[in-house]
Amino acid sequence: QPGKVTFDMHEYVKGLLHEAPDELLKARAATPAANHLFEINARATKLSEEKAEIFHHLVAKLLYLCKRTRPDIILPVAFLCTRVQNPDEDDFKKLGRCLSYLQNYPDIPLTLEASKDGVIKWWVDASFAVHSDYKSHTGACMSLGKGCPINISSKQKINTRSSTEAELVGVNDVLALILWVRHFLEAQGFTITDNVVYQDNMSSILLEKNGRQSSGKKTRHIEIRYFFITDNVHRKKASIEHCPTEEMVSDSHTKPTQGALFRKHRGTIMNLPTTPPTGPQECVGADGVQTSLQNQTQPADSSTEKDRQRATANHTYSPKKMNSCSSSSSRRSYLEVAKIKKRAVNRLSSLLVSNRL
Repeated sequence: QPGKVTFDMHEYVKGLLHEAPDELLKARAATPAANHLFEINARATKLSEEKAEIFHHLVAKLLYLCKRTRPDIILPVAFLCTRVQNPDEDDFKKLGRCLSYLQNYPDIPLTLEASKDGVIKWWVDASFAVHSDYKSHTGACMSLGKGCPINISSKQKINTRSSTEAELVGVNDVLALILWVRHFLEAQGFTITDNVVYQDNMSSILLEKNGRQSSGKKTRHIEIRYFFITDNVHRKKASIEHCPTEEMVSDSHTKPTQGALFRKHRGTIMNLPTTPPTGPQECVGADGVQTSLQNQTQPADSSTEKDRQRATANHTYSPKKMNSCSSSSSRRSYLEVAKIKKRAVNRLSSLLVSNRL
């Protein structure tokens, strides 16, 4: 379509699933990682040499895939890359979860669209002390309109003492790429009006905007190099803005989100259409991607449906009327309270007058 470019690697995914052992594809998963992704069991059985080689081979192929057209699996792949030197049975199962997700969603494309406002948008987030050595995890993604061509999910190199510091380190790690993208696009002849970095931690935003002026006893130990961010904000090379946590697109690059939240972020990152289900049909995710589960329908809220049917039968169902009714009732209650207060004041005044007399 005009103004859109779509990438997919479904043939590559098909070949990858064909190479995977059958024991890794027993089930189908709705998300690529479970909540215990970052947990490591020191007592778990280590993989045999042959199995470890298969593990390393499949993780490398997944890394190639997620860096090109499937950023929805970048978080588990980033973790599994830290385990290829000494994998165990738990890591093998986590690999199986990721492959089962790909088996369930093999044909999801990455669609990119550019807007005309010339704004580069970055979402940078960090999960504090989630790794076994208590290091944090950085996630970031970039968009020029719809869809995210750049996605990052990586373990931080240093230990941090708070979530604020972890967010600050995460932005510092990504800032070189943030500046490079702006310079690259400007060198290509594009006009960049703003380079916005969205974060959900107000403390780190204040540090990044004000530097030392906003630091206290708990942040004085942060090294000066992290205020490289402040310098570039003052030079208007980038700007920092707050983003609510539920709207933080890169949240799924830092922690294994589940359910509707995962589908929401996946739809934004990969620019997937949203088509809500209507009536009995195959199970469709919130992003409009068809799964292999069939003949499942979402049960309707019986009480809500009955209320709507009753209101429709009486020809009185109207959201505006309902709102006006609720507002009028609130006005009545306010007037009643005002009358009670007035009577109490008058009573108190009369008592004071009588006491004086």
